[in-house]
Amino acid sequence: MTKQFEIDEDFEWFLEKFEEPSEKNQAPVEIIKKFEGKLPTRLLEYWSEYGFSGFGEGLFWLTNPDDYDDTLDAWLGDTDIVEQDTYYVIARSAFGELFLWGEKFGHKYLIDPSHGWIIEKEGNAEDIAVGEENDAIQFFFSAKRPTSLDIDDTSGGLLFEKCKLRLSQLKYNEMYAFEPAFFLGGQPTIDNVSKVNIFAHLSVLASFGQKEILDQQGLIAKAYS
Repeated sequence: MTKQFEIDEDFEWFLEKFEEPSEKNQAPVEIIKKFEGKLPTRLLEYWSEYGFSGFGEGLFWLTNPDDYDDTLDAWLGDTDIVEQDTYYVIARSAFGELFLWGEKFGHKYLIDPSHGWIIEKEGNAEDIAVGEENDAIQFFFSAKRPTSLDIDDTSGGLLFEKCKLRLSQLKYNEMYAFEPAFFLGGQPTIDNVSKVNIFAHLSVLASFGQKEILDQQGLIAKAYS
């Protein structure tokens, strides 16, 4: 008999902020089994219950890591990051930010493609080393805030709702893209946003070669530059 899913306090808090997905993209059983022992068991349980679906009306998505293999290679393949650990894309935002999880280091990197940044984070190596990877992944979700995944426009407002109203809600393989990207001089205005295929667009952005690896201090410096 299939084990009944029991929600934890962290994911319950996540759902209070993002709500349940309006549509569920079922996660295939063979994909769940493939990542046993590679990703936290609790994440696989989320997949089983919620699928690869969008929360917050498409602001934040659970992803099938297999779908992002080529994208991840395009962004990390020429860095030494791939020599440190095996990373998977476990989630993404409406604007194409990719949240990576490593087998040894957990959530060590975030890719911000519009800026061309690969952002290094503290990671979860200590938790994983002592078998507490499920606690780490639960915290990953509970720490998410809708405003931190949204983007400020030039007038000081937030763009996600404007994008959704003008361009309609996203599907699993779509994102809101800035054309041109920020690293090419683009500005965060609704007139510069298009709805595009996420895989094609992220590959194109990676091909420009404008990639920077930033730690938190480097990111702060960018904010004040």
